[in-house]
Amino acid sequence: MRIRVPDYYEKFHCLARECPHTCCEKWEVVIDAETAHRYLETSGSLGERLRAALRRDEDGVFCFSLDGGRCPFLEESGLCEIHCQLGEAATSITCREHPRFIEEYGPFREITLSASCPAANSLLLETEKPLTFLEWDTAEPEEPGDDWLPFLLPLRNRMLAVLQDRSKPLRVRLRSFLTLAENAQVLLDADIPEELPRMAVEWCFGTKAEGAAVLSGGLEFLGTLEELDPDWKDLLKQAETADPVPVSENLLDRIAVYVAFRYLLKTVNDGDLLSRAELCVFAVLVIERLAAVCGLAEALRRFSCEIEHSNENLHALQAAFRRGKLEKHEQLFQ
Repeated sequence: MRIRVPDYYEKFHCLARECPHTCCEKWEVVIDAETAHRYLETSGSLGERLRAALRRDEDGVFCFSLDGGRCPFLEESGLCEIHCQLGEAATSITCREHPRFIEEYGPFREITLSASCPAANSLLLETEKPLTFLEWDTAEPEEPGDDWLPFLLPLRNRMLAVLQDRSKPLRVRLRSFLTLAENAQVLLDADIPEELPRMAVEWCFGTKAEGAAVLSGGLEFLGTLEELDPDWKDLLKQAETADPVPVSENLLDRIAVYVAFRYLLKTVNDGDLLSRAELCVFAVLVIERLAAVCGLAEALRRFSCEIEHSNENLHALQAAFRRGKLEKHEQLFQ
């Protein structure tokens, strides 16, 4: 099986007790069934506490009840008591994999590092060079991929190249990215995905970069979604009126490629490329706007926390784009 990761992936390491925003707070700690059953059989006082903290949510999924907004096994030192006493293998799959987003596509696997993690966030923004990707093969057997996958891959490569064409202003690239997605969506809706590679090769920037714009009321709409931090809505309101600050277009296109790499191929699940492309552009523009209030790195981290870690919020955003719930707002591209 082929593995594909961003070029900084192998430099990542958890900051542990030095992390300024631990992942052991605020989020519900999901426990996979195998780990939960291990906890049910763990002896001693730690085993008793594990069983006392373990519960099932409304969907029947095992989890730990938070204690004051923190995992009950997060020590004051900032370390995990389970990890310290029983080893990393005794922690849940969620804890072992975070901040990795892992996508299985059959013949290959793609892994990204969530920008909600301060260490991963820093690696993404530490350089202005174009974001590239590393690949290697493993001995794992390949699984069959979706029939659309061979056609979507070259299209995605072209879309990433559009975002990274630094001979053109970022706004032109974002508009062109959406135009290409619109044209591709027509082929997908007509069920002729085999035309996507040819279109990707022949497509070129338009002189006016005509295409869909980001939906208006975007910041207000974000404020209607489920929130992780109670100050998120205040941050969005501040961003609405804050004077813009200069933000490096090179860093913004790294963010754009990070988001596009993670989401575009998920089109194999439902054929909806355009709303995912709009999500990518929306993310970049919202993060740029939030940077005027809290700085680029924090803006990226907060957006990732609130949106990327909530399937409910992601689905709500995609639905808003699909249904035209909000009118288009040309000013976001000026």
